Amino acid sequence: MLKPVEFEAVKKGARWKVWALVLSSGVLMTLSQPPFDVPGLGLIMLAPLFIVLPHMRARGAMLAGFIVGMLYFWIDMWWLGQMVTDPDSEWIVFAMFAFVATAMAVYYGVCAMVIRWLLTRRAKHAVWLVPLVWLGFEFIHEFNTPAPYPWMPIGVSITEFTWFIQTADIWGTYGLSAALAFTSLGVASLVRLDGEEAKFKLVRTPFRRYVLPGAALLFVGASCVYGAIRVAQIEASEVDDGPVIAGVQANLSQEVKVRNDPLRLPTSYRDHLDLSRQAADDGAELILWAETMVFYGASRDGLTRGNEENSAKLFVDGVPREELLGGSVKLPDGTRHMVSYIENLRAMAAYDFRTPMLVGVLTDIPDDERTEDWKRDTYDLRKYNTAMMIDAQGRVAATYDKRYLVPGGEYIPLEDVGFIREVIIGYAEGLQGYASRVERGKRETLFRLPSKSERLQGRDWAFTSSICYEYAWPGCYVELHEKPDRYPDFHVNISNEGWFNQSAELDQAVDYLRLRAIESRVPIVRGTNTGVTCTIDATGRVRDRLVVDGKDREVAGLLLMKPPVLESPKPTLFVSMVGRGLGYLSLVVILGIIPLMITGRAQLYWRRRRAKVAEIRQTKKIEKE
Repeated sequence: MLKPVEFEAVKKGARWKVWALVLSSGVLMTLSQPPFDVPGLGLIMLAPLFIVLPHMRARGAMLAGFIVGMLYFWIDMWWLGQMVTDPDSEWIVFAMFAFVATAMAVYYGVCAMVIRWLLTRRAKHAVWLVPLVWLGFEFIHEFNTPAPYPWMPIGVSITEFTWFIQTADIWGTYGLSAALAFTSLGVASLVRLDGEEAKFKLVRTPFRRYVLPGAALLFVGASCVYGAIRVAQIEASEVDDGPVIAGVQANLSQEVKVRNDPLRLPTSYRDHLDLSRQAADDGAELILWAETMVFYGASRDGLTRGNEENSAKLFVDGVPREELLGGSVKLPDGTRHMVSYIENLRAMAAYDFRTPMLVGVLTDIPDDERTEDWKRDTYDLRKYNTAMMIDAQGRVAATYDKRYLVPGGEYIPLEDVGFIREVIIGYAEGLQGYASRVERGKRETLFRLPSKSERLQGRDWAFTSSICYEYAWPGCYVELHEKPDRYPDFHVNISNEGWFNQSAELDQAVDYLRLRAIESRVPIVRGTNTGVTCTIDATGRVRDRLVVDGKDREVAGLLLMKPPVLESPKPTLFVSMVGRGLGYLSLVVILGIIPLMITGRAQLYWRRRRAKVAEIRQTKKIEKE
């Protein structure tokens, strides 16, 4: 059953057709994602690769998958190699990008080799496992292999196909990736390469000519019907009484933040305040500042880092004194206390804006959360990347600490391994002058916001928050939404992507958030530093976007957003039951196939060896006679 089907070898002069098909898959995949974002290619982009894999040896299949991955990741992740950094550190950034993109391409190579094995089995039904194999090698990127970086799964390439992607509320982006591998398999099953000349011919076997493509077509149709129904249901459930949320986009250059420029940071802070005052005057019920935009950080309870004792004297029951609106305050002992950014901001929220705020700030790790002994000597250097909510009285209402961190940029993967730690520290110090040690947060916070909606009859709005790179992780949103005290009315993502200027990274980030909104059926409000600041509804469509002079990035401005909340929000099947289950299933499939592949190769080796020994013995026997 698992023995291979022999395909006729393609002669040397016709092999260009095989490699042209390989390259075409790479090109189609590349064009399917931003910056190109050509609609519909996701449904067919793997078909050329699947057509040629059965005509290759294992090593050729691995090379083919690697080439496809190199095109895909090197071109569509080019922004990573152009990341903003200190002068003379550009080579470090590019080396990081080259390593990441090439490592991800290697996984595609191994994936193609496993898929080739399935496509060449006599047990024709083995091909049904191809979508899970593809998904499995994407899912591996969520683990330390070599770092957790689940970027650009093919399921994200189809976000413009609104009806089709609605199935994400059942099985998430994982299911969409497997689905696109399946639709490509259906297309590929119609065509074969015939003979040594590799001529294109339609297949004749009923299974490949009718069953596979028919199943793929039926699946696309059923998905679209389901999507149309779900979109209509969501639209009917939307209500127009959501809170008015202001996205403050001050467009602070990342070079200023990297260098902690003492002259330009105060100017940026004033820009943030001016936009926030405008937001309050325009009736905002919540003001958003992007990730880490409260400069120099704070303690967990909103006090000045390193001077918590004196800072605490300036708050009564958590409410800031009005004197904090100035530049300095006289303490009871007669000394002058220089007002920090966090102290002043809390006072501004209380006495000027009189409006709740959700702001990004680096916070110290409380003593009771310093639980790992081997980190004791470095805990003072470590911090949380925090979304801090300040209420209309200037009190710290709640905080959420980022739990899915950027490898290399925020933390050191496998940091407890000494030599790895030394390599990454050297890289980080070359990149930004220091090794950032952001700790993974431990809490899943449900924020509360006072409501003006008559429908809620005095009940607060409930919302969750994520920070930047967390939007790439379906599992992060499952964890935030699966067991809250109350299912959230909306979600807030605050992000600083000034590292990437006007690149495709910003568009890719929005695509991730569109899928997160569908997976959880929670509308999303996004506040950024340089763009894209926008609102996304529960069907994954971008409703509002900050645009200034025709540009939606690297511009400063204010966007008032009203998330299209649902009348009765509740968990989706993906959130409540499926989660990462399909991903783990795909790993089980791969782990079941690889031993069979190894066993088959070993058996083939020993058969060839025995045949060669028998041939030698026969030759010697003839010579003796």
